[in-house]
Amino acid sequence: MTARPRRGFARRLALAAVVLAVVPLVVLGWLLIDVDRRALRDRTHELLIAVTDDVAHTTTGTLADSRAALDAVARVLADADLAPAQRVAAARALVEASPLAAVAIFDGAGAPVDTLREPGAAWAAPPALAPGLRATALADGVALGDVEVAGDLPVVPVVAPVRGADVTWFVVAPVSLEPIAARLGALAHERFGGDPEALVIVDAAGRTVAHVDPERAAIRAPVASGALAGVDGAALAHGVMVFHAWDAPGGERLGLVRSLPGLPWAVVAELPAARAYAPLARVRLIVIAMIAAVAVIGAGAAVWLARRAARPVGALVAAARDLGERRFDRPVAVHTGDELETLAEALNTAAADLAAGERAIAEQAAIRRDLGRYLPAQLVERIVRREHSLELGGERRTITVLFVDVAAFTPLVERLPPDRIVTLINELFTLLTELVFRHGGTVDKFIGDCVMAMWNAPDDQPDHAARAVAAAIDMQRWLDAANDGWEQRLGVTLHLAIGVHTGEAVVGNLGSEARMDYTCLGDTVNVAARLEAIARPQQILVSEATRQACGAAFRWLPLGRHALPGRLEPVELHEALV
Repeated sequence: MTARPRRGFARRLALAAVVLAVVPLVVLGWLLIDVDRRALRDRTHELLIAVTDDVAHTTTGTLADSRAALDAVARVLADADLAPAQRVAAARALVEASPLAAVAIFDGAGAPVDTLREPGAAWAAPPALAPGLRATALADGVALGDVEVAGDLPVVPVVAPVRGADVTWFVVAPVSLEPIAARLGALAHERFGGDPEALVIVDAAGRTVAHVDPERAAIRAPVASGALAGVDGAALAHGVMVFHAWDAPGGERLGLVRSLPGLPWAVVAELPAARAYAPLARVRLIVIAMIAAVAVIGAGAAVWLARRAARPVGALVAAARDLGERRFDRPVAVHTGDELETLAEALNTAAADLAAGERAIAEQAAIRRDLGRYLPAQLVERIVRREHSLELGGERRTITVLFVDVAAFTPLVERLPPDRIVTLINELFTLLTELVFRHGGTVDKFIGDCVMAMWNAPDDQPDHAARAVAAAIDMQRWLDAANDGWEQRLGVTLHLAIGVHTGEAVVGNLGSEARMDYTCLGDTVNVAARLEAIARPQQILVSEATRQACGAAFRWLPLGRHALPGRLEPVELHEALV
Protein backbone atom coordinates (compact mmCIF):
# COMPACT_ATOMS: atom_id res chain seq x y z
CA MET A 1 0.00 0.00 0.00
CA THR A 2 1.55 3.32 -1.10
CA ALA A 3 1.79 6.33 1.24
CA ARG A 4 -0.17 9.46 0.51
CA PRO A 5 1.95 12.46 -0.57
CA ARG A 6 2.90 14.87 2.22
CA ARG A 7 3.14 17.93 -0.05
CA GLY A 8 1.28 18.87 -3.25
CA PHE A 9 3.50 18.41 -6.27
CA ALA A 10 0.86 19.95 -8.52
CA ARG A 11 1.31 23.41 -6.90
CA ARG A 12 5.10 23.26 -7.18
CA LEU A 13 4.87 22.04 -10.76
CA ALA A 14 2.45 24.82 -11.71
CA LEU A 15 4.75 27.46 -10.23
CA ALA A 16 7.82 25.91 -11.82
CA ALA A 17 6.11 25.84 -15.21
CA VAL A 18 5.41 29.59 -15.01
CA VAL A 19 8.91 30.47 -13.82
CA LEU A 20 10.75 28.15 -16.16
CA ALA A 21 8.88 29.68 -19.05
CA VAL A 22 10.37 33.15 -18.44
CA VAL A 23 13.90 32.73 -19.72
CA PRO A 24 13.10 30.35 -22.61
CA LEU A 25 10.22 32.55 -23.73
CA VAL A 26 12.46 35.61 -23.95
CA VAL A 27 14.70 33.72 -26.39
CA LEU A 28 12.20 31.41 -28.02
CA GLY A 29 9.22 33.73 -28.15
CA TRP A 30 10.54 35.52 -31.17
CA LEU A 31 11.18 32.20 -32.81
CA LEU A 32 7.49 31.36 -32.49
CA ILE A 33 6.81 33.91 -35.18
CA ASP A 34 8.98 31.95 -37.60
CA VAL A 35 7.44 28.68 -36.39
CA ASP A 36 3.99 30.09 -37.00
CA ARG A 37 5.09 31.25 -40.42
CA ARG A 38 6.24 27.72 -41.22
CA ALA A 39 3.00 26.33 -39.82
CA LEU A 40 1.02 28.67 -42.05
CA ARG A 41 3.18 27.61 -44.94
CA ASP A 42 2.48 23.96 -44.11
CA ARG A 43 -1.24 24.68 -43.96
CA THR A 44 -0.95 26.44 -47.31
CA HIS A 45 0.87 23.39 -48.64
CA GLU A 46 -1.96 21.19 -47.35
CA LEU A 47 -4.51 23.50 -48.98
CA LEU A 48 -2.72 23.30 -52.31
CA ILE A 49 -2.49 19.51 -52.02
CA ALA A 50 -6.22 19.25 -51.25
CA VAL A 51 -7.09 21.50 -54.21
CA THR A 52 -4.83 19.59 -56.60
CA ASP A 53 -6.34 16.33 -55.30
CA ASP A 54 -9.76 17.69 -56.27
CA VAL A 55 -8.51 18.71 -59.72
CA ALA A 56 -6.86 15.30 -60.20
CA HIS A 57 -10.09 13.53 -59.24
CA THR A 58 -12.14 15.66 -61.65
CA THR A 59 -9.66 15.23 -64.50
CA THR A 60 -9.17 11.49 -64.15
CA GLY A 61 -12.91 10.98 -63.63
CA THR A 62 -13.76 12.94 -66.80
CA LEU A 63 -11.22 11.02 -68.87
CA ALA A 64 -12.19 7.69 -67.26
CA ASP A 65 -15.87 8.16 -68.19
CA SER A 66 -14.95 8.96 -71.78
CA ARG A 67 -12.43 6.11 -71.88
CA ALA A 68 -15.10 3.67 -70.67
CA ALA A 69 -17.47 4.80 -73.42
CA LEU A 70 -14.68 4.56 -76.02
CA ASP A 71 -13.76 1.05 -74.79
CA ALA A 72 -17.39 0.01 -75.17
CA VAL A 73 -17.33 1.20 -78.81
CA ALA A 74 -14.04 -0.64 -79.35
CA ARG A 75 -15.46 -3.88 -77.95
CA VAL A 76 -18.47 -3.67 -80.25
CA LEU A 77 -16.27 -3.01 -83.30
CA ALA A 78 -14.10 -6.00 -82.36
CA ASP A 79 -17.06 -8.39 -81.88
CA ALA A 80 -16.47 -11.13 -84.47
CA ASP A 81 -19.96 -12.52 -83.85
CA LEU A 82 -21.55 -9.49 -85.52
CA ALA A 83 -21.58 -8.62 -89.18
CA PRO A 84 -19.63 -5.44 -90.14
CA ALA A 85 -22.82 -3.47 -90.69
CA GLN A 86 -24.19 -4.60 -87.33
CA ARG A 87 -20.96 -3.57 -85.60
CA VAL A 88 -21.11 -0.07 -87.07
CA ALA A 89 -24.79 0.29 -86.19
CA ALA A 90 -24.21 -0.88 -82.64
CA ALA A 91 -21.18 1.41 -82.30
CA ARG A 92 -23.18 4.38 -83.60
CA ALA A 93 -25.89 3.69 -81.05
CA LEU A 94 -23.28 3.63 -78.27
CA VAL A 95 -21.83 6.96 -79.43
CA GLU A 96 -25.29 8.58 -79.40
CA ALA A 97 -25.95 7.25 -75.88
CA SER A 98 -22.50 8.22 -74.49
CA PRO A 99 -20.88 11.55 -73.58
CA LEU A 100 -18.75 11.24 -76.73
CA ALA A 101 -19.61 13.71 -79.48
CA ALA A 102 -17.92 11.64 -82.19
CA VAL A 103 -15.74 8.57 -82.71
CA ALA A 104 -13.34 8.25 -85.64
CA ILE A 105 -12.19 4.81 -86.83
CA PHE A 106 -8.70 4.27 -88.27
CA ASP A 107 -7.09 1.15 -89.70
CA GLY A 108 -3.87 -0.37 -88.39
CA ALA A 109 -1.74 1.95 -90.57
CA GLY A 110 -3.49 5.06 -89.24
CA ALA A 111 -5.62 5.73 -92.33
CA PRO A 112 -9.20 6.96 -91.69
CA VAL A 113 -12.00 4.43 -92.18
CA ASP A 114 -15.18 6.07 -90.90
CA THR A 115 -16.47 8.63 -88.39
CA LEU A 116 -19.46 8.10 -86.11
CA ARG A 117 -20.77 11.40 -84.80
CA GLU A 118 -23.75 12.91 -83.09
CA PRO A 119 -25.74 15.50 -85.06
CA GLY A 120 -24.07 18.88 -84.82
CA ALA A 121 -20.72 17.57 -83.56
CA ALA A 122 -18.07 20.15 -84.53
CA TRP A 123 -14.99 17.94 -84.15
CA ALA A 124 -13.17 16.96 -87.33
CA ALA A 125 -11.15 13.76 -87.31
CA PRO A 126 -7.46 14.07 -88.25
CA PRO A 127 -6.49 12.98 -91.80
CA ALA A 128 -4.26 10.27 -90.34
CA LEU A 129 -3.42 8.82 -86.94
CA ALA A 130 0.17 9.59 -85.92
CA PRO A 131 2.47 6.56 -85.44
CA GLY A 132 3.40 7.74 -81.94
CA LEU A 133 -0.23 7.74 -80.82
CA ARG A 134 -0.77 4.29 -82.33
CA ALA A 135 2.29 2.87 -80.58
CA THR A 136 1.33 4.38 -77.23
CA ALA A 137 -2.24 3.11 -77.52
CA LEU A 138 -1.03 -0.42 -78.31
CA ALA A 139 1.46 -0.39 -75.43
CA ASP A 140 -0.66 1.31 -72.75
CA GLY A 141 -4.20 0.59 -73.93
CA VAL A 142 -4.89 4.32 -74.40
CA ALA A 143 -3.14 7.46 -75.71
CA LEU A 144 -3.86 11.18 -75.48
CA GLY A 145 -3.33 13.60 -78.33
CA ASP A 146 -2.63 17.33 -78.18
CA VAL A 147 -5.39 19.69 -77.07
CA GLU A 148 -7.52 20.89 -80.01
CA VAL A 149 -10.40 23.33 -80.50
CA ALA A 150 -13.81 22.01 -81.52
CA GLY A 151 -16.71 24.46 -81.63
CA ASP A 152 -14.69 27.12 -79.72
CA LEU A 153 -14.11 24.64 -76.88
CA PRO A 154 -10.86 22.80 -76.07
CA VAL A 155 -10.92 19.01 -76.46
CA VAL A 156 -8.30 16.29 -76.14
CA PRO A 157 -8.37 13.30 -78.53
CA VAL A 158 -8.36 9.91 -76.75
CA VAL A 159 -7.05 6.92 -78.77
CA ALA A 160 -7.88 3.28 -77.99
CA PRO A 161 -6.96 0.10 -79.93
CA VAL A 162 -9.57 -2.23 -81.40
CA ARG A 163 -8.04 -5.72 -81.39
CA GLY A 164 -9.89 -7.86 -83.94
CA ALA A 165 -9.21 -11.43 -85.02
CA ASP A 166 -6.83 -10.54 -87.86
CA VAL A 167 -6.07 -6.83 -87.64
CA THR A 168 -5.81 -4.07 -85.06
CA TRP A 169 -7.79 -0.87 -85.66
CA PHE A 170 -7.98 2.29 -83.64
CA VAL A 171 -10.81 4.50 -82.43
CA VAL A 172 -10.38 8.18 -81.58
CA ALA A 173 -12.85 10.38 -79.68
CA PRO A 174 -12.66 14.04 -78.57
CA VAL A 175 -13.09 14.54 -74.83
CA SER A 176 -14.28 18.00 -73.84
CA LEU A 177 -12.18 19.77 -71.22
CA GLU A 178 -15.06 22.09 -70.33
CA PRO A 179 -16.04 20.17 -67.11
CA ILE A 180 -12.44 20.37 -65.94
CA ALA A 181 -12.24 24.11 -66.68
CA ALA A 182 -15.53 24.63 -64.83
CA ARG A 183 -14.16 22.83 -61.77
CA LEU A 184 -10.99 24.95 -61.91
CA GLY A 185 -13.16 28.07 -61.86
CA ALA A 186 -15.23 26.80 -58.92
CA LEU A 187 -12.15 25.93 -56.88
CA ALA A 188 -10.51 29.28 -57.69
CA HIS A 189 -13.62 31.04 -56.41
CA GLU A 190 -14.00 28.89 -53.26
CA ARG A 191 -10.35 28.61 -52.18
CA PHE A 192 -8.41 31.47 -53.82
CA GLY A 193 -10.78 34.45 -53.78
CA GLY A 194 -11.62 34.15 -57.47
CA ASP A 195 -8.01 34.56 -58.69
CA PRO A 196 -8.16 33.45 -62.39
CA GLU A 197 -4.46 32.53 -62.35
CA ALA A 198 -4.73 30.33 -59.25
CA LEU A 199 -5.27 27.03 -61.08
CA VAL A 200 -4.16 25.74 -64.46
CA ILE A 201 -3.36 22.35 -66.01
CA VAL A 202 -0.27 22.19 -68.23
CA ASP A 203 1.39 19.58 -70.44
CA ALA A 204 5.04 18.51 -70.39
CA ALA A 205 6.00 21.55 -72.49
CA GLY A 206 4.40 23.97 -70.02
CA ARG A 207 1.51 24.83 -72.35
CA THR A 208 -2.03 25.34 -71.12
CA VAL A 209 -4.29 22.28 -71.22
CA ALA A 210 -7.20 23.51 -69.07
CA HIS A 211 -7.84 27.00 -67.69
CA VAL A 212 -10.64 29.06 -66.21
CA ASP A 213 -10.50 31.06 -69.46
CA PRO A 214 -11.28 28.61 -72.34
CA GLU A 215 -9.42 30.83 -74.82
CA ARG A 216 -6.18 30.31 -72.92
CA ALA A 217 -6.52 26.55 -73.36
CA ALA A 218 -7.67 26.91 -76.98
CA ILE A 219 -4.49 28.75 -78.03
CA ARG A 220 -2.28 26.49 -75.86
CA ALA A 221 -0.79 29.56 -74.18
CA PRO A 222 2.49 28.92 -72.28
CA VAL A 223 2.13 29.20 -68.50
CA ALA A 224 4.49 31.76 -66.96
CA SER A 225 4.25 30.58 -63.37
CA GLY A 226 7.17 30.63 -60.97
CA ALA A 227 5.95 27.30 -59.61
CA LEU A 228 7.22 25.65 -62.82
CA ALA A 229 10.76 26.97 -62.38
CA GLY A 230 13.24 24.12 -62.35
CA VAL A 231 10.61 21.43 -63.04
CA ASP A 232 11.66 19.10 -65.84
CA GLY A 233 8.74 18.66 -68.22
CA ALA A 234 9.75 15.09 -69.02
CA ALA A 235 9.34 14.21 -65.34
CA LEU A 236 5.72 15.35 -65.16
CA ALA A 237 4.52 11.90 -66.26
CA HIS A 238 6.43 10.18 -63.45
CA GLY A 239 4.75 11.48 -60.30
CA VAL A 240 6.12 14.99 -59.60
CA MET A 241 4.94 17.08 -56.63
CA VAL A 242 7.01 20.26 -56.04
CA PHE A 243 6.20 23.12 -53.65
CA HIS A 244 7.75 26.51 -54.61
CA ALA A 245 7.95 30.04 -53.19
CA TRP A 246 9.10 32.85 -55.51
CA ASP A 247 9.16 36.60 -55.83
CA ALA A 248 6.66 38.07 -58.29
CA PRO A 249 5.96 41.68 -59.29
CA GLY A 250 2.96 41.75 -56.93
CA GLY A 251 4.85 40.19 -54.03
CA GLU A 252 5.88 36.70 -52.94
CA ARG A 253 3.74 33.82 -54.18
CA LEU A 254 3.44 30.19 -53.10
CA GLY A 255 2.65 27.38 -55.51
CA LEU A 256 2.49 23.63 -56.06
CA VAL A 257 3.16 21.62 -59.22
CA ARG A 258 1.68 18.12 -59.11
CA SER A 259 1.51 15.44 -61.79
CA LEU A 260 -1.88 14.00 -62.64
CA PRO A 261 -1.85 10.22 -62.16
CA GLY A 262 -1.61 8.29 -65.42
CA LEU A 263 -1.49 11.47 -67.56
CA PRO A 264 1.38 13.49 -69.11
CA TRP A 265 -0.08 16.61 -67.47
CA ALA A 266 0.36 18.49 -64.23
CA VAL A 267 -1.83 20.88 -62.24
CA VAL A 268 -0.31 24.19 -61.06
CA ALA A 269 -1.90 25.87 -58.02
CA GLU A 270 -0.65 29.16 -56.56
CA LEU A 271 -1.69 32.06 -54.33
CA PRO A 272 -0.10 35.25 -52.90
CA ALA A 273 1.98 34.72 -49.77
CA ALA A 274 0.31 37.79 -48.21
CA ARG A 275 -3.03 35.98 -48.20
CA ALA A 276 -1.51 32.84 -46.68
CA TYR A 277 0.38 34.75 -43.94
CA ALA A 278 -2.39 37.20 -43.00
CA PRO A 279 -2.78 35.79 -39.44
CA LEU A 280 0.95 36.28 -38.75
CA ALA A 281 0.63 39.95 -37.63
CA ARG A 282 -1.87 39.03 -34.92
CA VAL A 283 0.41 36.22 -33.74
CA ARG A 284 3.31 38.69 -33.35
CA LEU A 285 1.28 40.87 -30.97
CA ILE A 286 0.12 37.85 -28.94
CA VAL A 287 3.66 36.48 -28.57
CA ILE A 288 5.09 39.83 -27.45
CA ALA A 289 2.31 40.24 -24.87
CA MET A 290 2.84 36.71 -23.52
CA ILE A 291 6.60 37.20 -23.18
CA ALA A 292 6.14 40.45 -21.26
CA ALA A 293 3.48 39.00 -18.94
CA VAL A 294 5.43 35.84 -18.10
CA ALA A 295 8.65 37.77 -17.59
CA VAL A 296 6.98 40.07 -15.04
CA ILE A 297 5.27 37.23 -13.15
CA GLY A 298 7.98 34.61 -12.84
CA ALA A 299 11.48 36.08 -13.08
CA GLY A 300 12.70 35.35 -9.53
CA ALA A 301 12.81 31.67 -8.67
CA ALA A 302 13.19 29.90 -12.05
CA VAL A 303 16.66 28.41 -11.58
CA TRP A 304 16.10 27.11 -8.02
CA LEU A 305 12.72 25.52 -8.77
CA ALA A 306 13.95 24.03 -12.05
CA ARG A 307 16.86 22.27 -10.39
CA ARG A 308 14.77 21.03 -7.50
CA ALA A 309 11.97 19.68 -9.72
CA ALA A 310 14.18 18.26 -12.47
CA ARG A 311 16.07 15.67 -10.38
CA PRO A 312 13.13 13.39 -9.48
CA VAL A 313 11.52 13.94 -12.85
CA GLY A 314 14.73 12.85 -14.57
CA ALA A 315 14.84 9.69 -12.47
CA LEU A 316 11.24 8.92 -13.40
CA VAL A 317 11.96 9.51 -17.09
CA ALA A 318 14.89 7.10 -16.90
CA ALA A 319 12.67 4.53 -15.18
CA ALA A 320 10.01 4.92 -17.86
CA ARG A 321 12.69 4.51 -20.53
CA ASP A 322 13.89 1.31 -18.85
CA LEU A 323 10.33 -0.03 -18.93
CA GLY A 324 10.07 0.86 -22.61
CA GLU A 325 13.33 -0.98 -23.29
CA ARG A 326 12.08 -3.98 -21.27
CA ARG A 327 14.69 -3.63 -18.51
CA PHE A 328 12.83 -4.51 -15.33
CA ASP A 329 15.77 -4.92 -12.92
CA ARG A 330 16.44 -1.20 -12.25
CA PRO A 331 14.14 0.10 -9.51
CA VAL A 332 13.82 3.87 -9.27
CA ALA A 333 14.43 5.65 -5.93
CA VAL A 334 12.55 8.94 -5.45
CA HIS A 335 12.03 10.36 -1.93
CA THR A 336 10.18 13.63 -2.42
CA GLY A 337 7.14 12.85 -0.28
CA ASP A 338 4.70 13.91 -3.00
CA GLU A 339 3.05 12.50 -6.13
CA LEU A 340 6.45 11.85 -7.72
CA GLU A 341 7.33 9.38 -4.96
CA THR A 342 3.94 7.69 -5.42
CA LEU A 343 4.61 7.48 -9.16
CA ALA A 344 8.05 5.97 -8.55
CA GLU A 345 6.53 3.23 -6.37
CA ALA A 346 3.94 2.55 -9.07
CA LEU A 347 6.70 2.26 -11.70
CA ASN A 348 8.61 -0.22 -9.53
CA THR A 349 5.46 -2.28 -9.04
CA ALA A 350 4.77 -2.16 -12.78
CA ALA A 351 8.32 -3.33 -13.52
CA ALA A 352 7.89 -6.33 -11.24
CA ASP A 353 4.50 -7.18 -12.77
CA LEU A 354 5.85 -6.82 -16.30
CA ALA A 355 8.83 -9.06 -15.50
CA ALA A 356 6.46 -11.74 -14.21
CA GLY A 357 4.27 -11.31 -17.28
CA GLU A 358 7.30 -11.61 -19.58
CA ARG A 359 8.20 -14.91 -17.97
CA ALA A 360 4.65 -16.19 -18.30
CA ILE A 361 4.46 -15.11 -21.96
CA ALA A 362 7.80 -16.77 -22.71
CA GLU A 363 6.59 -20.00 -21.11
CA GLN A 364 3.37 -19.93 -23.12
CA ALA A 365 5.27 -19.18 -26.33
CA ALA A 366 7.58 -22.11 -25.67
CA ILE A 367 4.57 -24.38 -25.07
CA ARG A 368 2.96 -23.19 -28.30
CA ARG A 369 6.19 -23.77 -30.26
CA ASP A 370 6.52 -27.27 -28.85
CA LEU A 371 2.89 -28.13 -29.56
CA GLY A 372 3.20 -26.63 -33.03
CA ARG A 373 5.69 -29.34 -33.94
CA TYR A 374 2.95 -31.95 -33.53
CA LEU A 375 -0.37 -30.16 -34.12
CA PRO A 376 -1.75 -27.54 -36.53
CA ALA A 377 -1.26 -23.95 -35.37
CA GLN A 378 -5.02 -23.30 -35.28
CA LEU A 379 -5.51 -26.40 -33.12
CA VAL A 380 -2.72 -25.35 -30.75
CA GLU A 381 -4.44 -22.01 -30.11
CA ARG A 382 -7.75 -23.75 -29.44
CA ILE A 383 -6.13 -26.19 -27.04
CA VAL A 384 -4.33 -23.38 -25.16
CA ARG A 385 -7.63 -21.45 -24.86
CA ARG A 386 -9.40 -24.65 -23.75
CA GLU A 387 -11.70 -24.43 -26.76
CA HIS A 388 -10.81 -27.86 -28.20
CA SER A 389 -11.65 -31.17 -26.55
CA LEU A 390 -8.86 -33.73 -26.30
CA GLU A 391 -11.26 -36.64 -26.19
CA LEU A 392 -11.12 -39.29 -28.92
CA GLY A 393 -13.59 -38.81 -31.73
CA GLY A 394 -14.19 -36.86 -34.90
CA GLU A 395 -16.70 -35.06 -37.08
CA ARG A 396 -17.71 -35.44 -40.71
CA ARG A 397 -16.47 -32.52 -42.81
CA THR A 398 -16.03 -31.78 -46.46
CA ILE A 399 -12.29 -31.27 -46.87
CA THR A 400 -9.68 -31.13 -49.59
CA VAL A 401 -6.73 -33.51 -49.16
CA LEU A 402 -3.35 -33.12 -50.89
CA PHE A 403 -0.62 -35.76 -51.17
CA VAL A 404 2.78 -34.74 -52.52
CA ASP A 405 5.51 -37.30 -53.06
CA VAL A 406 9.09 -37.23 -54.36
CA ALA A 407 9.18 -39.12 -57.65
CA ALA A 408 11.91 -41.78 -57.98
CA PHE A 409 12.99 -41.31 -54.39
CA THR A 410 14.20 -44.92 -53.87
CA PRO A 411 17.03 -44.70 -56.48
CA LEU A 412 18.02 -41.39 -54.93
CA VAL A 413 18.29 -43.00 -51.47
CA GLU A 414 20.49 -45.74 -52.90
CA ARG A 415 22.79 -43.18 -54.53
CA LEU A 416 23.26 -40.62 -51.72
CA PRO A 417 24.65 -41.07 -48.20
CA PRO A 418 22.06 -41.09 -45.38
CA ASP A 419 23.14 -37.72 -43.96
CA ARG A 420 22.60 -36.01 -47.32
CA ILE A 421 19.23 -37.71 -47.72
CA VAL A 422 18.19 -36.39 -44.29
CA THR A 423 19.37 -32.87 -45.17
CA LEU A 424 17.58 -32.97 -48.52
CA ILE A 425 14.28 -34.33 -47.21
CA ASN A 426 14.25 -31.86 -44.27
CA GLU A 427 14.81 -28.91 -46.60
CA LEU A 428 12.10 -30.18 -48.95
CA PHE A 429 9.61 -30.74 -46.13
CA THR A 430 10.38 -27.26 -44.77
CA LEU A 431 9.58 -25.74 -48.18
CA LEU A 432 6.38 -27.78 -48.67
CA THR A 433 5.17 -27.11 -45.12
CA GLU A 434 5.69 -23.36 -45.54
CA LEU A 435 3.67 -23.38 -48.78
CA VAL A 436 0.86 -25.36 -47.12
CA PHE A 437 0.78 -22.83 -44.26
CA ARG A 438 0.91 -19.90 -46.66
CA HIS A 439 -2.31 -21.11 -48.26
CA GLY A 440 -4.02 -21.80 -44.92
CA GLY A 441 -3.65 -25.58 -44.92
CA THR A 442 -2.93 -28.08 -42.16
CA VAL A 443 -0.02 -30.53 -42.44
CA ASP A 444 -1.49 -33.86 -41.37
CA LYS A 445 1.60 -36.03 -41.40
CA PHE A 446 4.88 -36.93 -43.10
CA ILE A 447 4.96 -40.43 -44.59
CA GLY A 448 8.47 -41.31 -45.71
CA ASP A 449 9.14 -38.93 -48.60
CA CYS A 450 5.45 -37.94 -48.80
CA VAL A 451 3.57 -35.03 -47.20
CA MET A 452 -0.16 -35.19 -46.50
CA ALA A 453 -2.06 -31.93 -45.98
CA MET A 454 -5.70 -30.96 -45.67
CA TRP A 455 -7.85 -27.83 -45.91
CA ASN A 456 -11.14 -26.81 -44.24
CA ALA A 457 -10.06 -28.35 -40.93
CA PRO A 458 -9.99 -27.43 -38.15
CA ASP A 459 -11.27 -24.00 -39.30
CA ASP A 460 -13.91 -23.46 -41.99
CA GLN A 461 -12.50 -22.36 -45.37
CA PRO A 462 -15.16 -21.87 -48.08
CA ASP A 463 -12.43 -21.83 -50.78
CA HIS A 464 -10.51 -24.82 -49.43
CA ALA A 465 -10.27 -26.57 -52.83
CA ALA A 466 -8.82 -23.48 -54.52
CA ARG A 467 -6.33 -23.04 -51.65
CA ALA A 468 -5.13 -26.63 -52.02
CA VAL A 469 -4.65 -26.38 -55.82
CA ALA A 470 -2.89 -23.00 -55.43
CA ALA A 471 -0.55 -24.59 -52.87
CA ALA A 472 0.18 -27.48 -55.28
CA ILE A 473 1.00 -25.05 -58.12
CA ASP A 474 3.29 -23.05 -55.83
CA MET A 475 5.06 -26.29 -54.82
CA GLN A 476 5.94 -26.98 -58.45
CA ARG A 477 7.07 -23.38 -59.04
CA TRP A 478 9.18 -23.09 -55.88
CA LEU A 479 10.71 -26.52 -56.51
CA ASP A 480 12.36 -25.15 -59.67
CA ALA A 481 14.21 -22.53 -57.62
CA ALA A 482 15.09 -25.00 -54.86
CA ASN A 483 16.46 -27.50 -57.40
CA ASP A 484 19.12 -24.99 -58.47
CA GLY A 485 20.59 -25.01 -54.96
CA TRP A 486 20.29 -28.78 -54.51
CA GLU A 487 21.94 -29.39 -57.86
CA GLN A 488 24.91 -27.25 -56.84
CA ARG A 489 25.25 -28.62 -53.27
CA LEU A 490 24.09 -32.22 -53.54
CA GLY A 491 24.09 -32.94 -57.26
CA VAL A 492 20.38 -33.94 -57.32
CA THR A 493 17.19 -32.63 -58.88
CA LEU A 494 13.82 -33.52 -57.34
CA HIS A 495 10.46 -33.96 -59.05
CA LEU A 496 7.11 -33.99 -57.30
CA ALA A 497 3.95 -35.98 -57.98
CA ILE A 498 0.85 -34.40 -56.46
CA GLY A 499 -2.74 -35.63 -56.02
CA VAL A 500 -5.65 -33.49 -54.80
CA HIS A 501 -9.21 -34.63 -54.02
CA THR A 502 -12.23 -33.00 -52.36
CA GLY A 503 -14.86 -34.92 -50.45
CA GLU A 504 -16.30 -35.89 -47.10
CA ALA A 505 -14.09 -37.41 -44.38
CA VAL A 506 -13.98 -37.89 -40.62
CA VAL A 507 -11.67 -35.31 -38.97
CA GLY A 508 -10.70 -35.32 -35.33
CA ASN A 509 -8.65 -36.92 -32.56
CA LEU A 510 -7.90 -40.48 -33.62
CA GLY A 511 -5.75 -43.03 -31.81
CA SER A 512 -5.79 -44.10 -28.17
CA GLU A 513 -6.16 -42.43 -24.80
CA ALA A 514 -2.38 -42.58 -24.40
CA ARG A 515 -1.44 -41.40 -27.91
CA MET A 516 -3.63 -39.63 -30.45
CA ASP A 517 -3.29 -37.64 -33.70
CA TYR A 518 -5.43 -34.90 -35.16
CA THR A 519 -6.01 -36.39 -38.61
CA CYS A 520 -8.62 -37.41 -41.17
CA LEU A 521 -9.92 -40.76 -42.42
CA GLY A 522 -12.16 -41.83 -45.26
CA ASP A 523 -12.44 -42.53 -48.95
CA THR A 524 -11.49 -38.93 -49.73
CA VAL A 525 -8.04 -39.53 -48.24
CA ASN A 526 -7.65 -42.80 -50.17
CA VAL A 527 -8.58 -41.18 -53.50
CA ALA A 528 -6.09 -38.32 -52.97
CA ALA A 529 -3.36 -40.87 -52.16
CA ARG A 530 -4.21 -42.92 -55.30
CA LEU A 531 -4.05 -39.77 -57.45
CA GLU A 532 -0.58 -38.99 -56.11
CA ALA A 533 0.47 -42.60 -56.76
CA ILE A 534 -0.44 -42.49 -60.47
CA ALA A 535 0.70 -38.91 -61.08
CA ARG A 536 3.74 -38.45 -63.29
CA PRO A 537 6.71 -36.41 -62.04
CA GLN A 538 5.88 -32.69 -62.04
CA GLN A 539 2.18 -33.46 -62.55
CA ILE A 540 -0.74 -32.28 -60.40
CA LEU A 541 -3.69 -34.68 -60.69
CA VAL A 542 -7.03 -33.29 -59.51
CA SER A 543 -10.38 -35.03 -59.24
CA GLU A 544 -13.57 -33.74 -60.86
CA ALA A 545 -14.93 -32.82 -57.41
CA THR A 546 -11.94 -30.57 -56.73
CA ARG A 547 -12.08 -29.00 -60.19
CA GLN A 548 -15.77 -28.13 -59.76
CA ALA A 549 -15.08 -26.65 -56.31
CA CYS A 550 -12.31 -24.44 -57.76
CA GLY A 551 -14.42 -23.08 -60.61
CA ALA A 552 -12.54 -21.10 -63.26
CA ALA A 553 -9.67 -20.03 -61.02
CA PHE A 554 -7.07 -22.26 -62.76
CA ARG A 555 -6.22 -23.74 -66.14
CA TRP A 556 -7.07 -27.42 -66.54
CA LEU A 557 -6.15 -30.26 -68.92
CA PRO A 558 -8.97 -32.85 -69.00
CA LEU A 559 -7.63 -36.41 -68.78
CA GLY A 560 -10.90 -38.39 -68.94
CA ARG A 561 -12.02 -41.17 -66.62
CA HIS A 562 -9.37 -43.41 -65.07
CA ALA A 563 -9.54 -46.46 -62.85
CA LEU A 564 -7.75 -46.15 -59.52
CA PRO A 565 -6.11 -49.03 -57.68
CA GLY A 566 -8.50 -50.51 -55.12
CA ARG A 567 -11.61 -48.69 -56.46
CA LEU A 568 -14.42 -50.15 -58.59
CA GLU A 569 -15.67 -46.89 -60.06
CA PRO A 570 -13.35 -44.89 -62.36
CA VAL A 571 -12.66 -41.26 -61.49
CA GLU A 572 -12.81 -38.23 -63.80
CA LEU A 573 -9.31 -36.65 -63.69
CA HIS A 574 -7.83 -33.28 -64.64
CA GLU A 575 -4.31 -31.93 -64.63
CA ALA A 576 -3.78 -28.51 -63.06
CA LEU A 577 -1.50 -26.52 -65.36
CA VAL A 578 1.27 -24.48 -63.75
